[in-house]
Amino acid sequence: MGKRGSIPERFTVLHEARVEGGRDSMGVPAVTFAAPVEKRVYGWAIPGTDQETRPEHSGVERDLDLYCREPFAVPKDRVTIQGVAYLAVGWPEEYDFGPFGFTPGCRINLKRVVG
Repeated sequence: MGKRGSIPERFTVLHEARVEGGRDSMGVPAVTFAAPVEKRVYGWAIPGTDQETRPEHSGVERDLDLYCREPFAVPKDRVTIQGVAYLAVGWPEEYDFGPFGFTPGCRINLKRVVG
């Protein structure tokens, strides 16, 4: 199998792991985030449309695809890119197990935080 790392990680994003614990004054589980950590990534892109090939409401609804060497965000973690906050949706998708020995890394699906 090939070695990860042949693609330069040219950009930096902030990753904040979701931390659950305790309850707020209304008894709702409190959600906070760990201190932000800088992560190097390959880049990001708006996802291409796949509505023509997928049944309605299948797949992962996302606003941005984040490409990186190593998976670092799990569902509901916060990732900030150029000052815009997103939440990770679904688990990172690793592409290192194809038949050709190419190990490009992974994609993390992100949904923009509104409100």
